[in-house]
Amino acid sequence: MEQRSEAQALDCIRQALTERSNFLVATAAELAAERLTYVLIPELRDAFDRLAGDDASQVDRACAGKRAIARALYELDYDDHAFYRRYLHYRQLEPAPGASVDTAVDLRCTCALGLVAHGDSDTVLELLSLLHDPEWHARVGAVRALGLVDPFHAQIVLRQKILQGDEEPEVVAQAFSSLLKAAGEDALSFALGWLTGTDKIRQEGAALALGESRLEAALAPLIEVSERFLPSDPRTRIFFQAIALHRSEAATQYLLETTASAPASRAAHAAVALSIYSYNQELRKRVMAIARERKDKALDDVIASRWKE
Repeated sequence: MEQRSEAQALDCIRQALTERSNFLVATAAELAAERLTYVLIPELRDAFDRLAGDDASQVDRACAGKRAIARALYELDYDDHAFYRRYLHYRQLEPAPGASVDTAVDLRCTCALGLVAHGDSDTVLELLSLLHDPEWHARVGAVRALGLVDPFHAQIVLRQKILQGDEEPEVVAQAFSSLLKAAGEDALSFALGWLTGTDKIRQEGAALALGESRLEAALAPLIEVSERFLPSDPRTRIFFQAIALHRSEAATQYLLETTASAPASRAAHAAVALSIYSYNQELRKRVMAIARERKDKALDDVIASRWKE
């Protein structure tokens, strides 16, 4: 019975991949990936090719089908690097109020990941052009993929991207994150150097990436620099968020002590940063106890908005 049900499900997915509705095709592709149905890879490729024809913007609105199929192929370890290379720069412009919108950004990002997983020695060169994509989401995808290549080449390209900068803060933050993911402590001093710089985008991007890296040597500099800011400085909130992302016992203890004893505004920022752990019952009890002891309105407001069950 179970084998028959599995066969029926497989037939349903296979049939859905041939439907005219691109959203139905997208759902079928998602199911194929979820169920790890490697046997459907040929059908997925056929469906993709059908949706990538000259009338792509009509038969595949929002690029929904191709995006889902490419993601499914990647998750099913499809190893045709020529496919990923071909669609790494694919664009699909569709009408939008006041302008046109490129709906294929996620497709390009998936192809970047596919190239890293199944590409050759030219993969880094292929990704360089995506770093200059007009859509910032695609540039984020490029730097995310670069974090998965060999550390030597990742450091060269990602350091250069950080030095070059980007008008979109999330691209810079992801570049720092990918750099630390690829190179670890070898990139630590480079990232730490931006914490005291005058460039706000790179300063904040470095802080968040250092916290997220959970490298032991990153915590003390984050705390030290955060204490130089006035409570009203927006960077206080960013650096506290970075400290919370460190997820170490020392980081949590520092934020708890700040919540308990710092001036009201700074204490409230610390409680906000800690609220990413509001699901932790023991930590909740400690924060609630601090709030009851302090009887401070700013902190009480944070408790009401971030810590109440």
